[in-house]
Amino acid sequence: MKLSPLDIQHQEFDTAMSGYKKKQVREFLERVADAFEDLLRDNQDLQNELEGQSERIEELQVGELELRRAVVSAERIGNELKEQAQREAELTIQEGRAKRDDLLRDAETQLQNLKAELERTRREHKLFREQFRGMLRAYERSIDAQPEPVQETPLRDAQRSIPNSEEVPNQSDRRVSGASVILDPND
Repeated sequence: MKLSPLDIQHQEFDTAMSGYKKKQVREFLERVADAFEDLLRDNQDLQNELEGQSERIEELQVGELELRRAVVSAERIGNELKEQAQREAELTIQEGRAKRDDLLRDAETQLQNLKAELERTRREHKLFREQFRGMLRAYERSIDAQPEPVQETPLRDAQRSIPNSEEVPNQSDRRVSGASVILDPND
């Protein structure tokens, strides 16, 4: 049976022959009832505080659980970002190496082409020199095969017979080209 402060305060005892003084018992019961009432209030306050603390603990536990999830999620995302960055770095390195290799191949191809062009130019230069020497020798043989020039006298006689002798070039205006003689009146 639960006691309340009112139960204590209104408790009645049977009287016996040598009983207690009613007034003292009544005062004691009132003090006990007051103390019990204070204890019940304190107990209720503590119960309320305990419930509040329990709710707070529950909230903190939920928060802790969410925080743990967030930390695990952040670690997972961090690891994924790190792995992705590593993959991107490796891909960039591979692309750079491929580009470098392409540039080296292109440079090697250009170098080979330039070497081939240089060799071709050297051969053409050598061929040109040989052809030019041959042509010079042919001109030399042609000049050597020409008869000696005619004396000046017949040419002067021919100049006198031309009506406008100023326009006709003299002996010093002759030019030799190959095996023929060319007179240039504009010199």
